[in-house]
Amino acid sequence: MEEETEGSDLDRRTFLKGAGVVLVGSAAPPFLRQGTGRPEWSGGAGRAKPDASIAVTHGVAVGDVSAERALIWCRGSGEGRMQVLYGGDAGRVAAARSRHSRSVPLTAERDFIGQVQLEGLEPGRRHHYRVLLKDRGARATSVVASFTTPPPPDQAASVRFAWGGDTGQGMANRPPFPAFASIAGESPAFFVFNGDTIYADSTTPVGGAATTVPQYWAKYKENRVDPFLQRLLATTPVVANWDDHEVTNDFRGPTEPLMPLGNRAFHDYWPLSVGPERIYRSLRWGRELEVFVLDTRQYADPLEAPDGPAKSLLGEEQRAWLARGVAASDATWKVVVTSSPLSIIRSDDPHQDDWVAYEHELGTLLSGWRSAGVRNLVWLTCDVHWAQSISYPDWAMWEFVGCPIGANPRRAPRPLSPTFGPRERFLGLRQRYYGSVGIDAPARTMTVDLKLQDGTVVHREVIGAA
Repeated sequence: MEEETEGSDLDRRTFLKGAGVVLVGSAAPPFLRQGTGRPEWSGGAGRAKPDASIAVTHGVAVGDVSAERALIWCRGSGEGRMQVLYGGDAGRVAAARSRHSRSVPLTAERDFIGQVQLEGLEPGRRHHYRVLLKDRGARATSVVASFTTPPPPDQAASVRFAWGGDTGQGMANRPPFPAFASIAGESPAFFVFNGDTIYADSTTPVGGAATTVPQYWAKYKENRVDPFLQRLLATTPVVANWDDHEVTNDFRGPTEPLMPLGNRAFHDYWPLSVGPERIYRSLRWGRELEVFVLDTRQYADPLEAPDGPAKSLLGEEQRAWLARGVAASDATWKVVVTSSPLSIIRSDDPHQDDWVAYEHELGTLLSGWRSAGVRNLVWLTCDVHWAQSISYPDWAMWEFVGCPIGANPRRAPRPLSPTFGPRERFLGLRQRYYGSVGIDAPARTMTVDLKLQDGTVVHREVIGAA
């Protein structure tokens, strides 16, 4: 989705000054140096380091954490091997007196990225880890990072998490992005990064629109220098989703020639439990929550096709997976993460991007879930560059929009399609937003907060479980 050009650099600089971050001119902050003792080489994609040293270049991340598994991500400065030290005691991990994972190679073919699956973890516990990189006798270590595994699906447990998306077009709004610092400060169980994690189709400091895999990698790297994002990813599991700008503006369907390149880079730079091309998946947090992450891009039928039984945003396989999964879920709350809003009309003809152009499919899903007795359904979305709370009394469900994290905010509202009876309860414009969700297991409630980038709550909904 293209965005408006209204900036808010003054607000951003005010926040950063208060957070102790120094900006010189408009340059992005330097790469964070970890465990090397000397300046880090920051050459282009696919180039090996110039000597026998090795360094952690962009922090660490952990993604798609389940009760017993976690996927650890790291990038090195050149060829070598990656291993993960992990356990329940941070001190033992720091001293390398903990469990060791298998090692994986770092190669130029994957931009010196390694991803290591940890297995056999204890559910419902805080785990600590440190990445170790090795090459020809040289060693480098990351910071000691951490994450919490979910409890088993039959265990009741309260949980808090955050979501947001849209990190800036053309890097006119460059990192660091204050919302990441605010989210990290809340210590959520996980963070749903719901699309437009880069703007690959825009001119940025590393170059013009990406058309090769190394160029896509470069777009990720210039966002990953953000110290706020690095802190968030070192302390909070990420559930990453994509939208159009990970490939090119408003792309949809498998006929887009750049889609396989953007898809590969997305899987390289985010730790996903599915692949190599698939993005849609579900994650469970105890008895209270199941999250369904949708891919509303790579399987979509053409936007201009007439709406009806033959038109799909999800594709047949993903639609069947979603229909079955939500209907069969015994979690108290079913949360569907979609980069495409449900009822917001962003253009007149054709409708841009969203479910309003695929209402037959959405209606089929909703009718099926109603027949199956599905309750406590909540949709979380981004992409439109504002914050919004929408209830659907006829379907006993909610939709919440929480964005943008770094892109330019929108200044004017758009109408809602009346098809499913939406009722707008809040709309926030001209600011940067994100959202957080708190589930209270004993009270059987969900609290959804829409927040400014500094963490200020601007709207709250407290929903009781049916």
